Amino acid sequence: MFWKKIVATLLVVLLFSVLVAAFIYIPKYLDEEQRARDNTKGCKQYREFLLTAENWNKLGDTDQAKGVYNIAVDLFRKGKCTRVH
Repeated sequence: MFWKKIVATLLVVLLFSVLVAAFIYIPKYLDEEQRARDNTKGCKQYREFLLTAENWNKLGDTDQAKGVYNIAVDLFRKGKCTRVH
């Protein structure tokens, strides 16, 4: 009976430790992965196309701006980039 309490207590402590470690390290890992994706060629092109679409819109050529914007959105989806638009 005494050993069961010790084992149960150790399991609870171990589970708690694993959960705390997961809450600390998983977000850092995911942030690093997102930064790596944002530095890919596709994500850089996504941001460039977005700026180009804004410039076309400022110049008054909305058809060209919509086309370039659609390309940017496609690059965003494919590259799983951080959303800027």
